[in-house]
Amino acid sequence: MIAVISGDVIKSQHIPKHEYDAMLYQLDQSLRAITKDKHNQGIIYRGDAFQLQVNQPAQVCNVAVLLYLHLKASGYEVRQSLAIGEIDNARADIKTATGSAFTLSGRSLDEIHNQRFIFSSVIEPTNEGLTLSLAFIDVLLRKMTQKQANALYVYLTSSNNQHSELAKQLHTSRENVTKLLNLGHYQLVERFLQYAEKTIADTLKEL
Repeated sequence: MIAVISGDVIKSQHIPKHEYDAMLYQLDQSLRAITKDKHNQGIIYRGDAFQLQVNQPAQVCNVAVLLYLHLKASGYEVRQSLAIGEIDNARADIKTATGSAFTLSGRSLDEIHNQRFIFSSVIEPTNEGLTLSLAFIDVLLRKMTQKQANALYVYLTSSNNQHSELAKQLHTSRENVTKLLNLGHYQLVERFLQYAEKTIADTLKEL
């Protein structure tokens, strides 16, 4: 079993031509940041669209949220379709890989509408608690400002996430870091990521 994330930049067709290259560069940098030091692969295709192969499927929500935050901190909104399934032929280049994980992820992206995240799996039934929790996180993240998203991303990816240490990385005061994280409901987001990872891992163990 693997997880696949298919996504695209929202309203990319409205980005002025002179800013489009900057968007593509940021998308590439965000994918590199998320896949660095992990056994995951990411590609950009069709300009504003991307795909990620997550080889540890229990981590799929963590990867998706981090990618969302990294891009939102730069001013871009993305939609992501998360799917867990099989891979039929593992390839060095995921553009040529096939399997139910890729099929589900791509199909669900076409049905995502106004959501930022959608989850599907070949494991039936899909956990209702996970689906509902993801819908709540969808709402929370959508309301975040760029500064809140950046602070939360740094918090979730830092080896030392004491607010005083984060303040040094963000070049601001400890008090402002705490304010940004609280406004971004960081504890709820962190609890969701822990819950999602455990729920998916426990489900996969039962197979």
